[in-house]
Amino acid sequence: MKLKIYILLPILILLFNCANLPSSKIAENFNFSSEEGMVIGAFSIKNEKPIFNGYGLWHKSVDGNEKLTIKNRVWIVPEQMVSMKLKPDFFDGEKGVYYFAFKKPPGNYFFNLVSLFENGGFYTSSGGLEINFPFTVQPGKITYVGEIYLDYRNKKVVQNFLQQRDIPRFEEKFPDINWSQIE
Repeated sequence: MKLKIYILLPILILLFNCANLPSSKIAENFNFSSEEGMVIGAFSIKNEKPIFNGYGLWHKSVDGNEKLTIKNRVWIVPEQMVSMKLKPDFFDGEKGVYYFAFKKPPGNYFFNLVSLFENGGFYTSSGGLEINFPFTVQPGKITYVGEIYLDYRNKKVVQNFLQQRDIPRFEEKFPDINWSQIE
């Protein structure tokens, strides 16, 4: 019995401490006759200490008719094996860039919060920075929302539209999607 625990424990630690990429959950294709639209963008984090255990980029509908759930969140967990470090899709200078995509019913939405989670073993803390970056979802269309960039030390979150950087990378990573349909 002890042998099983010694074997399972490292495997569980590995599974739960690995970094996650929101881009790994992006659908390989998109149906342009769909009643939903797809939202794509980048969540970028300045690569400096502190690196938190979790970063969330939250959105909600403008009319408030939507329940706020984890479906309304882009969630990033850095690598946490030996030391905390960002493991993004790529680095752009001092930024770790994470691509994301999600499908939504047509309507008006906005990114409203960047949340931060820290787990120090004996303590946990969470906080966030409120933001207001609107976007519109249309049926059968892809909406590019740009890069949401977090500079934690300066308590700053900005939205940058970097289509020349992002769209070619989306095209390369997901060649089965017709990227000419971007709004």
